[in-house]
Amino acid sequence: MGDGNPNLSGIIRIVSSILLDPSISLIKDKYHLFKGVKEQVEKLSSNLSAIEAVLQIAEQKQLEESHYRDWLRKLQGAVWDAEDVLDTFRTDAFLWKRKQEVLCFHPPFSLSKTSYKYDAALRIKEVSSKLGRIADERKNFSLEFNVDGGNARKDTPICLSLETEFFGRADDKERIVNLLISDESKKQGKVSLIPIVGMGGIGKTTLARVVYNDSRVEKHFEFRMWVYVSPHFNLTQILREMMESYSKTSLPSNLSSSLVESQFRAFLPGKRFFLVLDDVWSVDYNKDWEPLLQFLEMGEKGSKVLVTTRNEKVAEIACTKSPHILECLPEYECWSLFNNGFRSGNMSSLVQEQLEDVGKKIVRRCGGLPLAVKAMRNLLRGNVEKSKWQKVMNSSTRELEDSYSLNILPTLKLSYNHLPSHLKQCFAICSIFPKAYAFYKEELVKLWMAQGFVQSSRLDRAEKIGIEYFDELLARSFFQVLNIDGKVQYRMHDFVHDLAQSVSSTYCCQVKDFRSSSFSEEHRHMSLLCQDVEQSLLKIVDSSSKLRTLLLPGDYVKDFGQALGKVFHSLKYIRMLDLSSSLILELPSSIEEMKLLRYLDISKTEIKVLPDSICNLSNIQTLKLLGCPRLFALPKDLRKLVNLHYLELDEIFWFHCKALPPGMGKLTNLHNLAAFQVGCKTGYGIEELKDMAYLRGTLHISMLENAVNAKEAKLSEKESLQKLIFEWSNGDFSSYDEAAEERILEDLLPHSNIKELQLWNYKGTRFPTWMRDGLLQNLVTAALKHCTKSITLTLGQLPLLEALNVKGLQELEAWPNMQYPSLRRLKICDCPKLRKLPDIFDKLEILTIKKCNALKVLPVTPSLESLVLVDNPSLEDWNEVTVSEGERFSLSKLAELKIVNCPKLKGLPQNFSPQKLEISNCELLTTLPSTEHAQHLQCLALDSYSDGTLLRAVPNTSSLYSLIISNIENLVSFPKWPHLPELKALYIHSCKELMSLSQDERPLRSLSSLKLLSIKECPKLVKLPAEGLPSSLECLSINSCAGLKSLVPKDILKSLTSLKDLYIQDCPLIDSFPEDGLPESLQHLHIKDCPLLTKRCQGEWSGSRMAKDHAHF
Repeated sequence: MGDGNPNLSGIIRIVSSILLDPSISLIKDKYHLFKGVKEQVEKLSSNLSAIEAVLQIAEQKQLEESHYRDWLRKLQGAVWDAEDVLDTFRTDAFLWKRKQEVLCFHPPFSLSKTSYKYDAALRIKEVSSKLGRIADERKNFSLEFNVDGGNARKDTPICLSLETEFFGRADDKERIVNLLISDESKKQGKVSLIPIVGMGGIGKTTLARVVYNDSRVEKHFEFRMWVYVSPHFNLTQILREMMESYSKTSLPSNLSSSLVESQFRAFLPGKRFFLVLDDVWSVDYNKDWEPLLQFLEMGEKGSKVLVTTRNEKVAEIACTKSPHILECLPEYECWSLFNNGFRSGNMSSLVQEQLEDVGKKIVRRCGGLPLAVKAMRNLLRGNVEKSKWQKVMNSSTRELEDSYSLNILPTLKLSYNHLPSHLKQCFAICSIFPKAYAFYKEELVKLWMAQGFVQSSRLDRAEKIGIEYFDELLARSFFQVLNIDGKVQYRMHDFVHDLAQSVSSTYCCQVKDFRSSSFSEEHRHMSLLCQDVEQSLLKIVDSSSKLRTLLLPGDYVKDFGQALGKVFHSLKYIRMLDLSSSLILELPSSIEEMKLLRYLDISKTEIKVLPDSICNLSNIQTLKLLGCPRLFALPKDLRKLVNLHYLELDEIFWFHCKALPPGMGKLTNLHNLAAFQVGCKTGYGIEELKDMAYLRGTLHISMLENAVNAKEAKLSEKESLQKLIFEWSNGDFSSYDEAAEERILEDLLPHSNIKELQLWNYKGTRFPTWMRDGLLQNLVTAALKHCTKSITLTLGQLPLLEALNVKGLQELEAWPNMQYPSLRRLKICDCPKLRKLPDIFDKLEILTIKKCNALKVLPVTPSLESLVLVDNPSLEDWNEVTVSEGERFSLSKLAELKIVNCPKLKGLPQNFSPQKLEISNCELLTTLPSTEHAQHLQCLALDSYSDGTLLRAVPNTSSLYSLIISNIENLVSFPKWPHLPELKALYIHSCKELMSLSQDERPLRSLSSLKLLSIKECPKLVKLPAEGLPSSLECLSINSCAGLKSLVPKDILKSLTSLKDLYIQDCPLIDSFPEDGLPESLQHLHIKDCPLLTKRCQGEWSGSRMAKDHAHF
């Protein structure tokens, strides 16, 4: 199992594609510099063709016969060597050709070029001859297809025994049984197909067997059948086994396909049946599924088929129900399954008392895979030696397979064996990841692309194909989905990771300790998981010079020491290099020697500048520079990286970067360019964007006043862009040409796929026709900021627009009535001349209006849930009208309302039942929602009033849990507190005249649920309430109360039996705590800027537990 299974089909395709590369063909056939190489290249191509003719047979036979595997392994190394030489030759040819185009003439021969010609021919001859010798060995083998062997099937059990071990799947079973015995499928046709999907060993067949034998299923279906399908889908065999499963007898083996089908046509009609198709692999609908479904449709309406498969694509293609994804078992269920094997004799007590800790660690290692749990249990059954259990716990899966034939990996390897060759190599390279390593889909696809695993004649298709490869492996259960902090990532199950290591062990390697790790020239892909990076790299340079991938996973800081230069000089065939999270401050210029490098990660380093030589890496596809806080510029010859797909930089880089290098337009394969500053000089103009057809995501174009040829950007042809920001410089506008600005914006017509558009500092009076005519039918978000000359807002029909932000349109007066059927969020700020909004926003849920001095009336908003009104001095009408027969009032759904400095508003909306209400500096607003309409009020904030009139309107309500009272100018004492039984937090801030917190009638103490009380900047408050504070209080904070002299009465703090935190700050007159002391519940005491209190406490508590454990001065 651990020797690896060479997979050459994909590799040979890569080499063949290099042979067809125009650079090689051109130099080989046309230019005399490389004359003499042609014959060797053609011989190499011939050898590859001869190998490819028998490769499929050899790869099939290697599964059983080791000499085929040994031959393929030698062949794999030779093909890789050929690819390295050819790829180097192709790269040199490309660089030579580019140099001639720059120089515009052919330089005369020199010794070095003649030497290169000879060396290239010699290297190609060497790998071609080696490949030829190995290819000739094929004549020693019998490379013919075994026709019968390919269709071998496992015997199908006629009688299905009851499953005796069934743990953790009760909910799965009930869901499937209910689907089977329900009648909803009658709406969909005669037969309903229900898929169970999961990785090998997860328990699909066990679950299907339990469902099959359930009494409710047996009662519901008169005819039940079970067929093991196997990877080789054979229609005749399936029909035969259906009849045999039902009759419990075998049909004659010599029946022809036509006779079997004829008997089936007589057998099935009129029967409502239940069929289990176990272990289905085929995803060929036309060849396999469609003919089978035609036979199954002969059954009675309400028939059901339960399909078990490892491949979710089977469910998508053939099944009528959503797949039932079988997840790994919880650990406690796995322990029950494991422990179930030790129920005889006294074994159970031994396991529980002596071996439980080790046993649970073994079970945890199984990762919820029932197959693995049973295998481990069977291995240990009857053995009570703790040392044996510990040995099993500490042994690798490969050691256990070799020593005890666990049969875990062989079961999983069936899935690998049935992968097409291009997916085998994509999966195998994942073995260099650490176990439980979480990765992003896009990053893995970039790694595959760097290795040439994703082949496409069109570069824009390569990533899409790679994502299809990934999704296929995901569907086949090779990857698991993780949700980490709201981001979707993936990982491999530990045993799937073991499988990846098993099939790639000869060419993939993890280095956990360079002293004990075995390094080899055969290794092509490697990850360093050890801390001693420098010594490991030096050993790699000496022993594994043909390395193609070097990954350093983990965020620990890596120190390359003096090894980096040697790595650049020696690893000439490397395609993927990870230098992230390291101490490097600069890259040696010798990095250009890594000619074949396609993926370079320098993220999370302190690097300040990239060497110019990095621009000679003509094959580079991915350059990751994330988390480099000191990097603010890119090398001037970046345009040379013509194969660059992904340039990954943080937002902080774009903030600090003053200008991009010239000639960015040469990077025609670039997928992401977050920002582009338009310049006036050649190489900096907006026409550089012309041929960058693959740009996607966000593009922020600034300094648009320089875009005299804006149409040359051809934004309308960039169909993958999702977000565009157009920005003009914000300077002296007296010299701006409004007509020129309008023309520029008119010429920047985006593709209709655009989802978000922002305009910053636009100085035209009109918006472009493509905005007014509604050409952006897919626009979801829009922002217009500081477009200071725009008089009217005409946006056209935007059926999908959900969010609109309008800010700083100083001259905007009118917003014509338009329909915005999807608009849910609207923010309007600093539009002082705006008098009127559209009459109605039917779907609007969130509305913010700030600094709109001329606006008097709100629009009708029957769906509004949140409203913020700030600094609108003319606003006076809520516009509460009935908008339909159902009497939907304009603000009837409003739950959150914030009103600040709107002096002409006289009252709150009618039928207004808020959850959160904040009112500040609105003197004419003197009422609050009544008790009837305050039943859902949770948070209330009252700020900046001249007196306490509004406090008297606070309603009695059991829902309020937070009350904020601040800046009430003439408030001397509080009126009686309302009935607020659930109030948890009370803030009393900046009430300059406040002298008393409560009156005798319903005092502050009546707030029986209060947990937090904060009193701040109340300089005339001289004492706390005599009746005390609520005993429920957990946190008391008193800050900047200059007149407060003491915390009296004497037991005011001692009675607070729930108090945990006490904060006293800037209260200079307080000199002591009450005589009765502090409550025992207190955990944290913070005293700051209270000189008298601090001095006394430090003296009295010196060395006490309070000073040591709780007090902070």
